[in-house]
Amino acid sequence: MSRTFLFTIVFVTLNFSCFSISAANGENLSPIRCDASEMLRGSMKTNSLGHLEIGGVDMVKFIEDKQYPVYVMDEKLVRKNMRDYVDSLKKYYSVPGEVFYASKVLSTLALCKMCQQEGMGLDVSTEGELYTAVQAGFPMEKVIMHGNNKSEAELKMALEYGVGRIVVDNLNDITLLNELTTSLNKVATVMVRVTPAVQAHTNAHIATGHDDSKFGFSIKSGAADEAISKVLDSPALKFAGLHMHIGSQILDVEDYKQAVDHISSFIKQLQDKKILVNELDIGGGLGIVYTCKDKKLEIKDFIKTISGYITTQFTEQKLKLPKLMLEPGRSIVGEAGTTIYKIGSIKPNSNGQLYVAVNGGIADDPRKALYDAQYFGVIANRMNESQTVNSKIVGKACETGDVLIEEILLPRAKYGDIFAIFSTGAYNYSMASNYNRVPVPGMVLVEDGKVKWIVKPQTIQDILRNDLVPEQFK
Repeated sequence: MSRTFLFTIVFVTLNFSCFSISAANGENLSPIRCDASEMLRGSMKTNSLGHLEIGGVDMVKFIEDKQYPVYVMDEKLVRKNMRDYVDSLKKYYSVPGEVFYASKVLSTLALCKMCQQEGMGLDVSTEGELYTAVQAGFPMEKVIMHGNNKSEAELKMALEYGVGRIVVDNLNDITLLNELTTSLNKVATVMVRVTPAVQAHTNAHIATGHDDSKFGFSIKSGAADEAISKVLDSPALKFAGLHMHIGSQILDVEDYKQAVDHISSFIKQLQDKKILVNELDIGGGLGIVYTCKDKKLEIKDFIKTISGYITTQFTEQKLKLPKLMLEPGRSIVGEAGTTIYKIGSIKPNSNGQLYVAVNGGIADDPRKALYDAQYFGVIANRMNESQTVNSKIVGKACETGDVLIEEILLPRAKYGDIFAIFSTGAYNYSMASNYNRVPVPGMVLVEDGKVKWIVKPQTIQDILRNDLVPEQFK
């Protein structure tokens, strides 16, 4: 086959108005066979009309006059998860610790306010997340600033607002902080992020604790030692301790134990050199239930197990117990979130499976296309009907990869049905886009039959707000 002919095929393919992009490679999937009742979380229930109800609000009635999907958050479940972390750490760890909400998961003014009310700190990684915290009136001494490529402007902003901890992720961070603290006459309290050489059992795209990671300093290579020395040599930088993070959607506590083994050995080496580690941040990453295949650790059980393990390992090595810090995100808001859609077109494919299209898709939930994330969903207005029809839930974007659920058993879908996808509270709104120029959905908190909007639905006028037409085009 000639190169000219191949070029023609590619050119013609790319000139279709709606082109195709395959989803990320992943496991071979079979239809999700979960009983809807076992997937209900928090305040979810099936009401007397056979409708999905969350926080005392009938989701079918709520969405009936809405043109676009809506992110729905169960406020009581969010607050319960926050309290489980804070209370369990106090109960099971003998040294005072602190829990910081990972705002990259879902950052809004209301979430910042809730964190403050529930006694949590805040983990931010960009100026946008920090600015959200500032505008929410969040106490800056309870903020940790992250980022593997923090700009000079971001570090300056962190110093000027007085964030409690800055996590040093690379040598450039140290250089910039030395310059900025001098010019601003500030002292920065820093933690050094290290990679504990742990390959967590999760998707490769969200694993962060192995040596080949863009995050942190390798313990194995000696890079961590070099970074700590540079921090200690700086009069304007105060070394508080170590930070690590092994990844996200972790369902096995053994991954954390392995990381603790590595980090405690490293801390012992530092102590032998008279370097004290007063604080240890083990990151977040605790997984949640997306489908009935997922078997998660409950928050309280996780805190009890890892607190006990850290205590044992440090005691055996005659190490002083550090202040323990955690940065959960997904496990706080993930299961509390549900996205409510309306069903439009329905048609069978060549295998007899039904394509069921909803009025959203990859723009409001890109996780399936990014790393084959799996979800479970229900036809919210027909909760009591038998799940017998093999269906594929697809979006309205011009992408073949715009698939939300590859295979799931449902009642036979009808035009106008309401479809709810569970466990969408984490990384959905925060990753949403205006692809195909569709508006980003709004978000509500529901509790005790009340609906509180915390993010206004975007409009098509909002999408054009920053568009400009050069004078010569007019």
